[in-house]
Amino acid sequence: MAKFEKLRSKAEDAIKENNIYEALQIYRTVRNRCKDEAQAKECLEMFYQAAVHFGAQEEKTTALDLAEVYADTLVAFSVKPSNQIYEEIGKIFEVLPVTITASPTEKGSHDLRSKFVNDVFKWSKQVSTKSFQKLRGDPQIHRIFARIYWAQGDYNVARLHFLLANDPETFSQFLIDYTAKEGQGENDAEDYITQSVFLLLAYKKLRIAQSLFTIYCRDHPQIRQKFPFRNIPIFNFLWLLFAVLQANNFTLFVYLVDKYRPVLHGDCNHRDYLDKVGQIYFKIPPKNEGSGLLGGLLKGLLSKGTEVTKEEFSADEEMSEQATKNADQLSKVFNDFDALNSAADKTNPPGMIVEPNMESMVEIPESSQKPSSSQTPTEMDLD
Repeated sequence: MAKFEKLRSKAEDAIKENNIYEALQIYRTVRNRCKDEAQAKECLEMFYQAAVHFGAQEEKTTALDLAEVYADTLVAFSVKPSNQIYEEIGKIFEVLPVTITASPTEKGSHDLRSKFVNDVFKWSKQVSTKSFQKLRGDPQIHRIFARIYWAQGDYNVARLHFLLANDPETFSQFLIDYTAKEGQGENDAEDYITQSVFLLLAYKKLRIAQSLFTIYCRDHPQIRQKFPFRNIPIFNFLWLLFAVLQANNFTLFVYLVDKYRPVLHGDCNHRDYLDKVGQIYFKIPPKNEGSGLLGGLLKGLLSKGTEVTKEEFSADEEMSEQATKNADQLSKVFNDFDALNSAADKTNPPGMIVEPNMESMVEIPESSQKPSSSQTPTEMDLD
């Protein structure tokens, strides 16, 4: 390892003399001489220190170059993840420029950090042992990037990372901050959490969706409610949907979607998300264009259904110890669908949500009443 110490000393001398080009070439030489993971770990610390130094000195191009060398080293040697590496990734990313322009007011169209970010996730997927992380990357890295993008005001990208960060508490704080920004519409407080819940369910993160929704509704200054939600029927629908998915009851799913059709009908995104939820949790084939949401659900019962592979979706992954404890406690409140359904009826706007005529769609054994959570799913008779 002595050869790296000698090169490190040369690079530090070049930096002191403000010979940036020579310093960068030395670091590239160090990278090229790495032969295995053990050597790569030593080199990573050098690249990290240099990238942070040049970033702090506003040497933007050099900082970007060294950040990319750092990420390339992770990928090339499949370096084992560690908290130290995660911390270094975050600190490097914080000092990297988004764009480099001649004028401070000129905006670039391309985020120059993209290669660094993409290589970091390439490495994360490469070294992961979990199927979902092999597709999406480690939630801990998503958490790091989400918080930095949020701090830098890039809310759209931050939200994408929060969806994969397994951090419902911070995600809720982010969404509350986002919807409180000037210029947001009156309904945004409801719309953004609804969309976020649907997206989490599309990733099959039911427990995280439950936790996020509960924390958000408790803490948002425009809401501050818990179930049953007064005059917010879409929130009551989501709460009941959690219960249905937790029970894995398809009959209740069809019943719930039809009952809340007036709420869901006005937003095509809601229908699309629910179609995806049906595919993931109940193996319903995608609905035909123009068939309508409920029509797609009914048709799904008459076909074999599509297999949802473990490579595409996975169950919730680890959260923090406290978040996991809270989620375990929360899951118990979703066990009695009938009681929840009745409670929601009392707080929904009068006349908006009515019991569906299930007999016209489905033959329910022994009763024409609404299905209960104790019923097992039955095939629908459409003849």
